[in-house]
Amino acid sequence: MKRKLVVSLLFAYLFLFSNVVFAEKEERSLPSFSKIALRISANVYVEQGKKQEVRVEAQSSIIKDVITEVNGRTLIIRFPAKFLFRNFNTGKINVYVTMPEIDGLTLSGSGDIYVDKLETRILDLLVSGSGSLKIDNLSAERISAAISGSGGVNIYDGEKADELKISLSGSGDINALGIEAEEVRATIAGSGNSLVKSNGSLTARIVGSGNIFYEGNPYIESSIVGSGTVKKK
Repeated sequence: MKRKLVVSLLFAYLFLFSNVVFAEKEERSLPSFSKIALRISANVYVEQGKKQEVRVEAQSSIIKDVITEVNGRTLIIRFPAKFLFRNFNTGKINVYVTMPEIDGLTLSGSGDIYVDKLETRILDLLVSGSGSLKIDNLSAERISAAISGSGGVNIYDGEKADELKISLSGSGDINALGIEAEEVRATIAGSGNSLVKSNGSLTARIVGSGNIFYEGNPYIESSIVGSGTVKKK
């Protein structure tokens, strides 16, 4: 009986071990960049620091196919073109990026970008697809956030900005309640929702069933076609 138990445990261990694929790590040496464009399903963790660093963690069978290249001032994270029409399980992919300057973050597909403590003058955020972009502790003068699809942009905390421009097309959501902006311009086409904060001015344009929720007491100028609303939160 004892022997049977040991054999059973051994088989269970071997089964579990055979299904575990250990992640590999690679440090990538790249030219300088100030923007990131994520084009695959991966988690990208961004930190602002003096020394630029890029580290990729993925399964050994896929890590060589995670391309990190710089075009202009943009770090592009992608797969080779031959992967475009293939349906396969890549496993978990994490990319850790440290960069001195950050002025643009673009996400295409179902990946996620996380940023902790970002200080810049102008910041452009773009999500195309179902991925999410999350920023904590943001300091910027002018911010532009756009979504095409069902993705999300979340700004959890930060300092007051001069201008916040929002563009929503589809069913995505932008939550920027973590920062106050003197001037907010929000445009929604579709069913998405936007949450903003201002005590200056809010210009709202809605076509469809989308909603703009706001905190503060801004001067409001609105134009709505459809069942959308502009409401105080």
